[in-house]
Amino acid sequence: MESVPVKIVGISASSIKGGNCDKVMVEALKTAESFDHVETEFITLAEKEIMTCKHCQWCIENRKPCKYKDDATWILEKMFESDGMIWGSPVWSHTIAPWMANLISRGRFVAFMSGELRNKVLGTYVVSWFGVGEEMALMTLEALGHNYLMIPVYRGWARVSKAAFGQRPEYMEHGALDDTAGIVRIQTMAKRVVEISRKMKFADQHGIGVPENEIRSITCGRFPLWHKKQPE
Repeated sequence: MESVPVKIVGISASSIKGGNCDKVMVEALKTAESFDHVETEFITLAEKEIMTCKHCQWCIENRKPCKYKDDATWILEKMFESDGMIWGSPVWSHTIAPWMANLISRGRFVAFMSGELRNKVLGTYVVSWFGVGEEMALMTLEALGHNYLMIPVYRGWARVSKAAFGQRPEYMEHGALDDTAGIVRIQTMAKRVVEISRKMKFADQHGIGVPENEIRSITCGRFPLWHKKQPE
């Protein structure tokens, strides 16, 4: 089987550097790297400055990326360079942590103008304490991906307390890493991201897809600045 080199970027939405969400992302990327010709990059949103989108329409009216420059600027560039991505978030109030929503909101220019995230393969996971709200948080991550025409392919979840084993909800010694079943789910997700990223990149390199004039955004409009490299 032909091995297609791919780059997988993992983004952890934790506010705690080196916390459970970060640790699980490192584990997921290690799994991805266990395959030949897979490059990974880990990005934590902890300690990053990412303002929320103001919906000022500047990016749409000027057909340029967001005029506000902070950590979202370079993180979005890393996302464009990837073949596949893994997004992870702690569960907060039955949904994802706000930093991920802020980051993705800053890509409106991409969603409507350039389409640079179209067909990026996406794996998702969440970490939680009791397991409450996991489904909603996972659906939110996937919905954010769908808005950019990304391709969610697998989801994982892990818990950081003994509630994962039906015991009193005390913190496990190594947090989410001690949730054996959860880590297997997340490792499986990472493998799936590598597999589908390779298939998508191979198809793209061989001109397999739809004609350029059929490529449209989530609103069914055309991308005015569509500049994805087409196969030669």
